Parts: sequence; structure tokens; C-alpha cells
Amino acid sequence: MAGKRAALAFVVVFVVACGGAAPASTTTSSAPSAAATSVATSAPSAAASAAASAASGPKLSDVLSLAKNATYKITYKITASGAGAEAFSGDQTWYFKPPRSRFDFSTSQGGQNLTISFFTLPEGTFYCFNAGQAQCLGVAGVGSPLDQNAAAAAQQSLINSPAAFGASFTGAKTIAGQQAQCWDVNADPYAGAGAFSTGTFCYSKDGVPLLSSFTTGSYQSWSMAATSFTATVLDSDFTLPAKPLSR
Repeated sequence: MAGKRAALAFVVVFVVACGGAAPASTTTSSAPSAAATSVATSAPSAAASAAASAASGPKLSDVLSLAKNATYKITYKITASGAGAEAFSGDQTWYFKPPRSRFDFSTSQGGQNLTISFFTLPEGTFYCFNAGQAQCLGVAGVGSPLDQNAAAAAQQSLINSPAAFGASFTGAKTIAGQQAQCWDVNADPYAGAGAFSTGTFCYSKDGVPLLSSFTTGSYQSWSMAATSFTATVLDSDFTLPAKPLSR
């Protein structure tokens, strides 16, 4: 049992040309000159403003505001390195149907495959693991094992404190069959963001995290890319695989 509990420690982003016709009169006049000057200066300025607005793209904070209420099941391939982060490399599946959530993490220890799940339900929080036989533990007042998982912590930091980050829209791409919008993100070291320093994060239009790649202050490197996605989440996905034991 102690070995299995120890395993729980592992689990836990135009150029617009404008011209005018010359006046018909050959007489020099200051009025047309002023008008031409006005056209030459104000029109390009308006065009430049529109181009800048288009280039800036959607706001990350708008997308993150949708993430809190998004319903989805998604599987990620996570690759991590540096300062013990390798323990989290592998596949993770996240289930969200607010207010319920579930995180599954698969790993291998001593040649044995181990699946660990963490459930947050209205009736409590639970760790479940399966190393040949499913067992669950009720863990009142204990944080998620994903608190130690920087891939999950980075997402929570962005969702909870979007003002603590600077973001530049970089474009769109398709990830796991979903249209994703991507941003380069920098954490404000004075805003208590903490989970990472710089990175790239991609989200669906509904706020579902599809890709993140970043480094942390402890020189860990993380990459999390979605491999499958569905917006259909069943109530049965939150049924514990075994009767929970008290911790």
C-alpha cells in the first residue's frame, strides 16, 4: 500500500494606398495643399490602426474566461524534462463537466503499468489507482496531485490570473482535429504567476487547452499536446471504480 501511495506523488497554452487628384487650376493654393495633407496623414493613420487591430488577433483573456465552464474530455501527450519532471511524461486524460472533474495519468513503475485518477466531485475528492486491482481513497482537504504537475499548474495559473501574463497572438493551427488559436505568453515575475516563465499556449474557441510548451523557473521544460478531443462527457465518467476507503 505504501508503494502505491508513493506512486500518487507523481500525478498530479495591409498596406492601404491612398491618393488624390491634382487641382485643375494652375494657381498655387494653400487650401488644396491642406486637404491633401489631411488625406495623406489621416487616411493612412486609420488604415494602420485597422491593420494593427487585425494583427493583434483575439485576446487570450477572452478565451480563458470560457475555459472555466467548458465541458470536454481530452487526452494529452506530455513530455517533460529537468529536475524530476520526467516522472510526469506520458499520457494524461482530463475530464471536465463543471463542477466535476477527473484527471487520469498512466505511467510505468518497476515494469508494472499504473493508472492513477484524481476525482473532484460534489461529494468529495478521491484518488483512485489500478495496479491490477482498483482502489480509491477519500482525501478530504488534500490538494490534487496535479498541483505538482506544471502542465496542469500552468493552465490553472492562466485561467485564474490572466492579468498576470502578457500575451501576443501568433496565429491559428489545427490540433487533434480542432481549430486552435495560439499565443506567445510571458509571465509577470512581480505578479506571483510562478508556474512558468515563457511559453506558447493554444486553445479552442471554447477555451479548451489544446497545446502548451513552456519552461519553468526551475529550468524544467514541458510540452503538452492534445491527441484526442470530445465535447461529450458522460455522468458515468465520474463514477469511482471502487468504493472509497478513508485515508
